Amino acid sequence: RTETWNAAISGYTQREQGKKALALFKQMLAESVRPDSATMASVIPAYAESADLVQAKNIHCCLLIRGCLGSTDIATGLIDVYAKAGDLAVAWELFQCLPEKDVVAWTTVIAGYGMHGHAQTAILLYSRMVELGVMPNTVTMASLLYSCSHAGMVDEGLRLFNDMRSVHGLMPNAEHYLCLVDMLGRAGRIEEAYRLIQDMPFEPSVLVWSALLGACVLHENVEFGEVAAKHLFELEPDNVGNY
Repeated sequence: RTETWNAAISGYTQREQGKKALALFKQMLAESVRPDSATMASVIPAYAESADLVQAKNIHCCLLIRGCLGSTDIATGLIDVYAKAGDLAVAWELFQCLPEKDVVAWTTVIAGYGMHGHAQTAILLYSRMVELGVMPNTVTMASLLYSCSHAGMVDEGLRLFNDMRSVHGLMPNAEHYLCLVDMLGRAGRIEEAYRLIQDMPFEPSVLVWSALLGACVLHENVEFGEVAAKHLFELEPDNVGNY
């Protein structure tokens, strides 16, 4: 039964075991069990996880044959597959063909450009999205901050972080703070990164202190490196990497 296969595929996808989900989907086809739109929605994240352009084209053909691209959710999933595989031209073409572009679709295409080093394009798309009255969510903002961090666009990143609260009324979570600490640290603004950690409304995680320690190593800042290391020794006494 299709429902049984769907449940198994979905289970693997949710546990981020993409290879197992893909193997099961291919076995399903080999056994002539007809997939439905729920199958396709479940398996698409596994194709995105593989970040393989050949696989992207395979699932694209499969979706076209089965007439599933009329669903915005499935079409958005395919945009994510192409974006992660690095074919931004096809991802953009599919995005433009969407009859309705919701925040998930905008976020998917913004994240795609951001993860491949096109931070300026990602920010332009964000501005356009807001102009059109589509409000970003916390995932959109995390993607933009990640882009700014990797492109060294610190002031732009700080502006976006402030916009989250003041313009969009979104509360930054641990991921947003991590992006900002990493961004400031990469730029050598170690003291600013440390002050941000102190101002966090929750306990800093291992990842946050690791980002600060990594920045201190990069910029040879012993003073704050010792502070970050002290916290890591307390949080992860068995991790020799921190030493």
